[in-house]
Amino acid sequence: MRARRFCVLFFLMAGFLIAFATPALAFNETTATVDWTTCADCHNPGTYAGNGTRFGPHGGYTATSSACDACHTVHAAPTTFKLLQGATVYATCMTCHDGTSTIGEGVYGAIKGRGLNVSGQHRVETTSVVPGGSASTGGSLTMALAGPNGTLTCSDCHSPHGSDCVTPYLGERQRSRAWGILTLQTQNRLLRRHPGNVSTATADYGSDWCIACHAGRDSGLSTVRNHPADSKSTTATPFTYNNVARLSAGANATATTLGSLGANNGGYLMPYPRTTQQKGHAPICQQCHEDARNVGTLSSGGASGTVSPYVVTAADGRTASDNPRFQNFPHETTTYRMLVEATATTFTDNLCLNCHPLGQLP
Repeated sequence: MRARRFCVLFFLMAGFLIAFATPALAFNETTATVDWTTCADCHNPGTYAGNGTRFGPHGGYTATSSACDACHTVHAAPTTFKLLQGATVYATCMTCHDGTSTIGEGVYGAIKGRGLNVSGQHRVETTSVVPGGSASTGGSLTMALAGPNGTLTCSDCHSPHGSDCVTPYLGERQRSRAWGILTLQTQNRLLRRHPGNVSTATADYGSDWCIACHAGRDSGLSTVRNHPADSKSTTATPFTYNNVARLSAGANATATTLGSLGANNGGYLMPYPRTTQQKGHAPICQQCHEDARNVGTLSSGGASGTVSPYVVTAADGRTASDNPRFQNFPHETTTYRMLVEATATTFTDNLCLNCHPLGQLP
């Protein structure tokens, strides 16, 4: 009897130690049972109504939450790097966000997973050279970033603990195949107010957020000539991603309303003469650089335009006819230099004609 008790106790203790040392695993959509209780492993406490108020293990820490061990292992951690699951920030993020398998789920990997080629991307753990990073020349600039050997990594743009983030905005990213298409949320996407650890904070996602690293692309510079873009250096109240003038739906529309650039293709067309909402504003960076899509066309005179409908029926580009098919920007896109309308190797006048109609050219 005593020997039996010892054996039982031994196996219980062994099981406890193994469980304690085992790193937290990512949610696997292909094998997990679709059950709300599964979410609590990483998203606890919280409701699961998809209302955009939760950040998984990336914030909302309380005395009763249990999010820390989703990324950190207290004892017998798999790496020496901050007791994290991976040896680098990127490797740790890929524990949950890896889309590079043939399944193609995630901001990195979905395009390849659909059998297509990536033509534009932010290359993680590859380079520290920022195109257009120099405000003095407009050329490239080497920045001291947070990845190995100073290269770009996830935490240069995202705050892993949900601190010091931009104002929430309505985006387009659809995250889950197993759960179907979810209601799009107004969230901060964990975007840092100091991307690249720059000194000046940016409160809202828009041109100024991009310019934080790509400082040489600022159209307000006196030494570099760039296409006009709305930013704090050009106007006191610049448009942001969550507040642009969008052309209304329907054939030959002429009116615009203010709203998010996300989940609506109307923000990519600018009638001429400019509407009341558009006057005094240039486009923001994301009105040229975003996920590839068909935005629609302006009339030959430019006074009206027809917006191509925003349609997303499946996550991670599984439906080829979706518009946009992928919602991965600014991680990777199928087009040259991450332009909204372009081929894999170059852009044509089609992009320019979205704002500069033929009938208005001198």
